[in-house]
Amino acid sequence: MPETYKLQCKSPALSAIIKQVASAKRFVVVTGAGISVNCGIPDFRSSEGIFKQIQSAHGGLLSSGRDLFDASVVFRSATTADIFYRWMTHLRHKCADAQPGVVHRFIRQLADRGALLRSYTQNIDGLERKAGLAVWDPYNSKDSETHVPWQAAQSIPLHGTMDHLTCQLCSSSRHFPESPDHAAIVAGDDCPDCKSRSMVREADGRRSLPTGRMRPAVVLYEEPHPHCEAIAKIITHDMRVLGSRRTCSGSQQQKRNVNVVMVFGTTLKVPGCRQLVKKLATASPSTTITVFVNNEPVCGKSWDGIVDYQVIGDVDEWCTRVQRHWNIQPKITQWAKTRKRAHSPRSLPCGNTNGKENAMLSKEDNKAVLATGKKRRHNDTDNAVVTNGNDNNSRIKGGKRQRTSTPLAVPLTLPSLSAATASSAFDAPVRRSLRIAERESMVLYRQAQHQISICT
Repeated sequence: MPETYKLQCKSPALSAIIKQVASAKRFVVVTGAGISVNCGIPDFRSSEGIFKQIQSAHGGLLSSGRDLFDASVVFRSATTADIFYRWMTHLRHKCADAQPGVVHRFIRQLADRGALLRSYTQNIDGLERKAGLAVWDPYNSKDSETHVPWQAAQSIPLHGTMDHLTCQLCSSSRHFPESPDHAAIVAGDDCPDCKSRSMVREADGRRSLPTGRMRPAVVLYEEPHPHCEAIAKIITHDMRVLGSRRTCSGSQQQKRNVNVVMVFGTTLKVPGCRQLVKKLATASPSTTITVFVNNEPVCGKSWDGIVDYQVIGDVDEWCTRVQRHWNIQPKITQWAKTRKRAHSPRSLPCGNTNGKENAMLSKEDNKAVLATGKKRRHNDTDNAVVTNGNDNNSRIKGGKRQRTSTPLAVPLTLPSLSAATASSAFDAPVRRSLRIAERESMVLYRQAQHQISICT
């Protein structure tokens, strides 16, 4: 049985898994109806899902709510077919009113970060397109402006979408309107293409042709998938990409280059989706981890060696915790850069200065600087810059000042000066910038530690 954790429990092992997922470079996401529940769209199999609602409303005609989505049952009679069309029209309107949720925005953020290889969804609500993902739609012609080739597609709807209506007889497609007020054609209407062909034949005095009915372009139980070969080609390509990553020699480097297959909000009872997860998880076991997140435990002993971690909890909360790690990393990097800048050796102001700035150095400090400069000059190292309040620089030689046009460099790094000399050698603006940089680094450090404590 895969390692199982409860998302509500604070566990160091779970925090390490979230951190490893957040630092991964490539993701494949498989989603089910559970990610759209918080968007106002019910799932199918829960106690308040669509199957239960259909069973309570039409229990006399259907043995279970699943039968309404079974192609071998629903089209046996005109009564059950009409019920199917009414429910699908109602579901289409709910999908039109819904907005993308946390998981949809999480997948979009993966795409924006360049880490999303592909997102496979069992959902037919079309919220991935509303979230801004490039959705593969086989019903769009290549000449259409909305056509997305599968190579550039970020989301693959495994069971079709509610965006189109198809004829059961001639397979012609039409747009499924979102609003009933502007519906030119709805589910259950006669196919316009079939009607036009039949009218042409009748005008010629020939026998009329049968007319099909329009149904949503979704895949039902017990019917062949019309685009199974195209989807199989995409899955094969993604498996090859996952397996192409070479195993790194170092453990830390291998963690940074890991692939992640994340499965959200599905019970994995549909055979096609179950096979998809197995293929993706086993494409490259050495560099791929598979994380299953759902409200209820699903993976048992049969998933050993396939699913690495099973997390029981809200999928929205899981995505939020991963996003927190993404937000922490830039703050830690900024804090490290600020702290490095605050503790790096600083130079004394070089060049010509006026008498007031030069007076900030005491006589003893001037002697220390001059002595250090003489010592460095004898060692053929950096020379000393000493300002005398005038526009020209002067070189100390034999205790006397001699005019020269070449400025000399004073060794001004902190190790070459005593503590008192170093503190007095910096002018007021430099000391102030050091204090500000140190204060900023401490603030960023406390913020990073606070975010880490929240995540863990």
